Amino acid sequence: MVININIQDQREFLGNRLEPEQLTSKEENETLIQTFHASKNGKGLESFLKEYAWEEDLQGNTKIYLVKDVETGEIVFYFGLCAGLLYKEISSEDYKLSNSEKAILDTCIDALKKGSTSFDIEDTLLWYEGDDTVEPDKIRKIVEERIQIKLAAREDPENSMDSKNGVNVKQVSQTFPGIILTHFCKNSNYNSTKKVAFPIGFYVFWEIVVKKVLEIASQLGCQYLYLFAADNTEPVPTQSSFLYSDDWDEDESETDTTPVYKLVEYYKNELKFEDVQDITILKPYYDFPCFSLIQKIGALQEHRNAAWIQHSDVNI
Repeated sequence: MVININIQDQREFLGNRLEPEQLTSKEENETLIQTFHASKNGKGLESFLKEYAWEEDLQGNTKIYLVKDVETGEIVFYFGLCAGLLYKEISSEDYKLSNSEKAILDTCIDALKKGSTSFDIEDTLLWYEGDDTVEPDKIRKIVEERIQIKLAAREDPENSMDSKNGVNVKQVSQTFPGIILTHFCKNSNYNSTKKVAFPIGFYVFWEIVVKKVLEIASQLGCQYLYLFAADNTEPVPTQSSFLYSDDWDEDESETDTTPVYKLVEYYKNELKFEDVQDITILKPYYDFPCFSLIQKIGALQEHRNAAWIQHSDVNI
Protein backbone atom coordinates (compact mmCIF):
# COMPACT_ATOMS: atom_id res chain seq x y z
CA MET A 1 0.00 0.00 0.00
CA VAL A 2 1.39 3.42 -0.99
CA ILE A 3 0.75 6.21 1.52
CA ASN A 4 0.75 9.93 0.56
CA ILE A 5 2.18 12.45 3.04
CA ASN A 6 3.05 16.17 2.80
CA ILE A 7 6.42 17.56 1.70
CA GLN A 8 7.85 18.17 5.17
CA ASP A 9 6.77 14.73 6.34
CA GLN A 10 8.25 13.19 3.20
CA ARG A 11 11.60 14.85 3.92
CA GLU A 12 11.54 13.64 7.51
CA PHE A 13 10.59 10.15 6.38
CA LEU A 14 13.52 9.96 3.95
CA GLY A 15 15.80 11.56 6.54
CA ASN A 16 15.06 8.67 8.88
CA ARG A 17 15.29 6.00 6.20
CA LEU A 18 18.23 7.00 3.97
CA GLU A 19 21.86 7.05 5.08
CA PRO A 20 25.09 7.40 3.04
CA GLU A 21 27.88 4.88 3.49
CA GLN A 22 31.30 4.77 1.88
CA LEU A 23 31.43 1.81 -0.48
CA THR A 24 34.54 0.11 0.91
CA SER A 25 33.65 0.71 4.58
CA LYS A 26 31.94 -2.71 4.70
CA GLU A 27 33.12 -5.87 2.96
CA GLU A 28 29.56 -7.03 2.28
CA ASN A 29 29.05 -4.02 0.01
CA GLU A 30 31.25 -5.63 -2.61
CA THR A 31 28.57 -8.31 -3.01
CA LEU A 32 25.60 -6.02 -2.42
CA ILE A 33 26.41 -3.74 -5.36
CA GLN A 34 25.82 -6.66 -7.72
CA THR A 35 22.09 -6.25 -6.98
CA PHE A 36 22.11 -2.64 -8.24
CA HIS A 37 20.09 -2.03 -11.39
CA ALA A 38 20.02 1.22 -13.35
CA SER A 39 17.62 2.34 -16.05
CA LYS A 40 18.56 1.92 -19.72
CA ASN A 41 20.32 5.30 -19.79
CA GLY A 42 22.37 4.48 -16.72
CA LYS A 43 23.86 1.14 -17.77
CA GLY A 44 27.35 2.63 -17.87
CA LEU A 45 26.95 3.77 -14.28
CA GLU A 46 25.68 0.35 -13.28
CA SER A 47 28.67 -1.34 -14.91
CA PHE A 48 31.06 1.09 -13.26
CA LEU A 49 29.63 0.37 -9.82
CA LYS A 50 29.76 -3.40 -10.27
CA GLU A 51 33.12 -3.69 -12.04
CA TYR A 52 35.34 -0.74 -11.15
CA ALA A 53 33.99 1.27 -8.21
CA TRP A 54 35.50 -0.91 -5.46
CA GLU A 55 39.06 -0.49 -6.73
CA GLU A 56 38.52 3.20 -7.56
CA ASP A 57 37.42 3.82 -3.99
CA LEU A 58 40.24 1.75 -2.45
CA GLN A 59 42.88 3.54 -4.53
CA GLY A 60 41.48 6.95 -3.65
CA ASN A 61 40.78 7.95 -7.24
CA THR A 62 37.09 8.54 -6.57
CA LYS A 63 35.18 8.13 -3.34
CA ILE A 64 31.97 6.19 -3.90
CA TYR A 65 29.01 6.43 -1.52
CA LEU A 66 26.01 4.12 -1.32
CA VAL A 67 22.76 5.64 -0.11
CA LYS A 68 20.97 2.85 1.74
CA ASP A 69 17.53 2.28 3.19
CA VAL A 70 18.42 1.64 6.84
CA GLU A 71 15.39 -0.61 7.38
CA THR A 72 15.75 -2.90 4.37
CA GLY A 73 19.50 -2.56 3.72
CA GLU A 74 18.80 -1.93 0.03
CA ILE A 75 20.86 0.46 -2.11
CA VAL A 76 18.64 3.38 -3.07
CA PHE A 77 21.20 5.54 -4.89
CA TYR A 78 24.92 5.89 -5.29
CA PHE A 79 27.16 8.85 -6.00
CA GLY A 80 30.85 9.60 -6.37
CA LEU A 81 33.02 12.57 -5.43
CA CYS A 82 36.59 13.52 -6.23
CA ALA A 83 38.78 16.61 -6.05
CA GLY A 84 38.88 18.97 -9.00
CA LEU A 85 40.71 22.07 -10.16
CA LEU A 86 39.54 25.03 -12.21
CA TYR A 87 41.51 28.02 -13.40
CA LYS A 88 41.56 31.25 -15.36
CA GLU A 89 43.88 31.74 -18.28
CA ILE A 90 46.36 34.60 -18.12
CA SER A 91 44.52 36.26 -20.99
CA SER A 92 41.02 35.77 -19.56
CA GLU A 93 38.82 38.81 -19.08
CA ASP A 94 37.44 39.62 -15.64
CA TYR A 95 36.06 42.99 -16.67
CA LYS A 96 33.57 44.20 -19.23
CA LEU A 97 35.48 46.54 -21.50
CA SER A 98 34.33 48.97 -24.15
CA ASN A 99 35.95 48.80 -27.59
CA SER A 100 38.14 51.78 -26.70
CA GLU A 101 39.22 50.19 -23.41
CA LYS A 102 40.08 46.96 -25.21
CA ALA A 103 42.19 48.96 -27.67
CA ILE A 104 44.07 50.64 -24.81
CA LEU A 105 44.69 47.31 -23.11
CA ASP A 106 45.86 45.70 -26.36
CA THR A 107 48.25 48.59 -27.02
CA CYS A 108 49.84 48.27 -23.58
CA ILE A 109 50.09 44.47 -23.74
CA ASP A 110 51.55 44.58 -27.26
CA ALA A 111 54.22 46.99 -26.03
CA LEU A 112 55.01 44.60 -23.18
CA LYS A 113 55.24 41.62 -25.56
CA LYS A 114 57.77 43.53 -27.62
CA GLY A 115 59.93 43.94 -24.54
CA SER A 116 59.03 47.49 -23.57
CA THR A 117 58.17 48.21 -19.95
CA SER A 118 58.90 51.93 -20.09
CA PHE A 119 55.75 53.02 -21.93
CA ASP A 120 53.41 55.36 -20.09
CA ILE A 121 49.75 54.37 -19.98
CA GLU A 122 48.88 58.04 -19.49
CA ASP A 123 50.16 58.77 -23.01
CA THR A 124 47.84 56.07 -24.36
CA LEU A 125 44.91 57.40 -22.35
CA LEU A 126 45.44 60.84 -23.85
CA TRP A 127 44.55 59.41 -27.27
CA TYR A 128 41.08 58.63 -25.92
CA GLU A 129 40.56 61.82 -23.93
CA GLY A 130 36.91 62.79 -24.07
CA ASP A 131 35.78 59.22 -24.85
CA ASP A 132 32.90 58.57 -22.45
CA THR A 133 33.33 54.81 -22.85
CA VAL A 134 36.75 54.86 -21.18
CA GLU A 135 37.07 54.70 -17.39
CA PRO A 136 40.71 55.71 -16.74
CA ASP A 137 40.94 54.35 -13.18
CA LYS A 138 39.53 50.97 -14.21
CA ILE A 139 41.82 50.61 -17.22
CA ARG A 140 44.89 51.65 -15.16
CA LYS A 141 44.10 48.89 -12.66
CA ILE A 142 43.62 46.28 -15.38
CA VAL A 143 46.81 47.22 -17.21
CA GLU A 144 48.81 47.09 -13.97
CA GLU A 145 47.40 43.64 -13.12
CA ARG A 146 48.10 42.30 -16.61
CA ILE A 147 51.63 43.68 -16.67
CA GLN A 148 52.43 42.05 -13.33
CA ILE A 149 51.11 38.69 -14.55
CA LYS A 150 52.87 38.92 -17.90
CA LEU A 151 56.19 39.87 -16.30
CA ALA A 152 55.88 37.07 -13.75
CA ALA A 153 55.14 34.59 -16.54
CA ARG A 154 58.12 35.84 -18.53
CA GLU A 155 60.50 35.59 -15.57
CA ASP A 156 59.22 32.20 -14.40
CA PRO A 157 61.20 30.06 -16.88
CA GLU A 158 64.39 31.83 -15.79
CA ASN A 159 63.85 31.63 -12.03
CA SER A 160 61.60 28.63 -11.46
CA MET A 161 63.17 25.42 -10.18
CA ASP A 162 60.41 23.59 -12.09
CA SER A 163 61.80 24.88 -15.37
CA LYS A 164 65.37 24.11 -14.38
CA ASN A 165 64.37 20.55 -13.49
CA GLY A 166 62.41 20.04 -16.68
CA VAL A 167 59.01 19.96 -14.94
CA ASN A 168 56.10 20.76 -17.23
CA VAL A 169 54.06 23.56 -15.62
CA LYS A 170 51.10 25.43 -17.08
CA GLN A 171 51.06 29.09 -16.12
CA VAL A 172 47.60 30.46 -15.33
CA SER A 173 46.20 33.66 -13.87
CA GLN A 174 44.33 32.04 -10.97
CA THR A 175 43.32 28.59 -9.70
CA PHE A 176 40.15 27.49 -7.90
CA PRO A 177 39.83 24.25 -5.87
CA GLY A 178 36.68 22.27 -6.53
CA ILE A 179 34.77 19.04 -6.02
CA ILE A 180 33.47 16.95 -8.91
CA LEU A 181 30.23 15.01 -8.64
CA THR A 182 31.45 12.11 -10.75
CA HIS A 183 28.56 9.65 -10.41
CA PHE A 184 24.89 10.06 -9.55
CA CYS A 185 22.56 7.14 -10.19
CA LYS A 186 19.32 5.65 -8.85
CA ASN A 187 18.71 1.96 -8.19
CA SER A 188 15.60 1.24 -10.26
CA ASN A 189 14.97 -1.93 -8.22
CA TYR A 190 14.23 0.10 -5.10
CA ASN A 191 10.59 0.85 -4.25
CA SER A 192 9.73 2.97 -1.24
CA THR A 193 6.63 2.19 0.82
CA LYS A 194 5.70 5.87 0.75
CA LYS A 195 5.19 7.96 -2.37
CA VAL A 196 7.08 11.26 -2.44
CA ALA A 197 6.19 14.30 -4.52
CA PHE A 198 9.75 14.90 -5.74
CA PRO A 199 12.40 12.79 -7.48
CA ILE A 200 14.42 10.65 -5.07
CA GLY A 201 17.62 12.03 -6.63
CA PHE A 202 16.46 15.54 -5.73
CA TYR A 203 16.41 14.56 -2.06
CA VAL A 204 19.69 12.63 -2.31
CA PHE A 205 21.46 15.61 -3.87
CA TRP A 206 20.23 18.34 -1.55
CA GLU A 207 20.14 16.41 1.72
CA ILE A 208 22.98 13.90 1.31
CA VAL A 209 25.41 14.94 -1.44
CA VAL A 210 25.38 18.62 -0.46
CA LYS A 211 25.83 17.72 3.21
CA LYS A 212 28.90 15.67 2.29
CA VAL A 213 30.27 18.44 0.04
CA LEU A 214 29.85 21.05 2.78
CA GLU A 215 31.53 18.72 5.27
CA ILE A 216 34.53 18.39 2.95
CA ALA A 217 34.57 22.15 2.29
CA SER A 218 34.63 22.84 6.03
CA GLN A 219 37.99 21.06 6.27
CA LEU A 220 39.50 21.72 2.86
CA GLY A 221 39.32 24.87 0.77
CA CYS A 222 36.81 24.29 -2.07
CA GLN A 223 35.04 26.95 -4.10
CA TYR A 224 33.07 25.09 -6.77
CA LEU A 225 31.01 21.94 -7.21
CA TYR A 226 30.78 20.78 -10.80
CA LEU A 227 29.79 17.85 -12.97
CA PHE A 228 29.75 16.56 -16.52
CA ALA A 229 26.19 15.69 -17.54
CA ALA A 230 26.16 12.80 -20.00
CA ASP A 231 24.54 12.99 -23.40
CA ASN A 232 22.26 10.26 -24.70
CA THR A 233 24.97 8.14 -26.31
CA GLU A 234 25.79 4.65 -25.06
CA PRO A 235 28.27 5.08 -22.19
CA VAL A 236 31.56 3.24 -21.89
CA PRO A 237 31.67 1.28 -18.60
CA THR A 238 35.30 2.15 -17.80
CA GLN A 239 34.64 5.88 -17.75
CA SER A 240 35.36 7.20 -14.28
CA SER A 241 32.82 10.01 -14.45
CA PHE A 242 29.61 9.59 -16.38
CA LEU A 243 26.42 11.11 -15.05
CA TYR A 244 22.93 10.26 -16.12
CA SER A 245 20.21 10.64 -13.54
CA ASP A 246 17.01 8.98 -14.73
CA ASP A 247 14.99 10.93 -12.18
CA TRP A 248 12.12 11.78 -14.50
CA ASP A 249 9.58 9.71 -16.37
CA GLU A 250 11.05 9.67 -19.83
CA ASP A 251 8.63 9.46 -22.74
CA GLU A 252 9.63 6.57 -24.97
CA SER A 253 8.13 8.37 -27.97
CA GLU A 254 10.51 11.32 -27.67
CA THR A 255 13.30 11.78 -30.18
CA ASP A 256 16.78 10.49 -29.38
CA THR A 257 18.09 14.01 -28.81
CA THR A 258 15.44 15.02 -26.27
CA PRO A 259 16.73 13.24 -23.12
CA VAL A 260 20.05 15.09 -23.09
CA TYR A 261 18.34 18.46 -22.96
CA LYS A 262 15.91 17.23 -20.31
CA LEU A 263 18.92 16.07 -18.29
CA VAL A 264 20.69 19.42 -18.50
CA GLU A 265 17.49 21.28 -17.61
CA TYR A 266 16.99 18.91 -14.68
CA TYR A 267 20.42 19.76 -13.27
CA LYS A 268 19.86 23.47 -13.86
CA ASN A 269 16.29 23.78 -12.59
CA GLU A 270 16.21 21.20 -9.81
CA LEU A 271 19.85 21.07 -8.68
CA LYS A 272 20.71 24.73 -9.48
CA PHE A 273 23.79 24.12 -11.62
CA GLU A 274 24.75 26.66 -14.26
CA ASP A 275 26.72 26.79 -17.49
CA VAL A 276 30.43 27.43 -17.05
CA GLN A 277 31.44 31.04 -17.68
CA ASP A 278 34.67 33.01 -17.22
CA ILE A 279 36.49 29.99 -15.83
CA THR A 280 38.20 26.94 -17.34
CA ILE A 281 37.44 23.35 -16.38
CA LEU A 282 39.86 20.48 -16.93
CA LYS A 283 37.75 18.00 -18.87
CA PRO A 284 39.02 14.42 -19.45
CA TYR A 285 38.52 12.76 -22.82
CA TYR A 286 35.82 10.38 -21.62
CA ASP A 287 33.67 13.40 -20.71
CA PHE A 288 34.12 15.20 -24.05
CA PRO A 289 30.50 14.50 -25.14
CA CYS A 290 29.13 15.78 -21.83
CA PHE A 291 27.79 19.13 -20.72
CA SER A 292 29.86 20.93 -18.08
CA LEU A 293 27.80 22.47 -15.26
CA ILE A 294 28.90 24.28 -12.12
CA GLN A 295 27.79 26.10 -8.97
CA LYS A 296 29.56 27.84 -6.11
CA ILE A 297 29.85 25.80 -2.93
CA GLY A 298 29.28 28.98 -0.94
CA ALA A 299 25.82 29.27 -2.53
CA LEU A 300 24.70 25.68 -1.88
CA GLN A 301 22.70 26.46 1.26
CA GLU A 302 20.84 29.29 -0.47
CA HIS A 303 20.22 27.11 -3.52
CA ARG A 304 19.03 24.26 -1.32
CA ASN A 305 16.40 26.47 0.33
CA ALA A 306 15.24 27.79 -3.05
CA ALA A 307 15.00 24.26 -4.46
CA TRP A 308 12.82 23.03 -1.60
CA ILE A 309 10.59 26.10 -1.78
CA GLN A 310 9.87 25.13 -5.38
CA HIS A 311 8.48 21.83 -4.08
CA SER A 312 6.66 23.14 -1.07
CA ASP A 313 4.39 25.96 0.07
CA VAL A 314 6.24 25.90 3.38
CA ASN A 315 8.91 28.59 3.76
CA ILE A 316 11.91 26.75 5.20
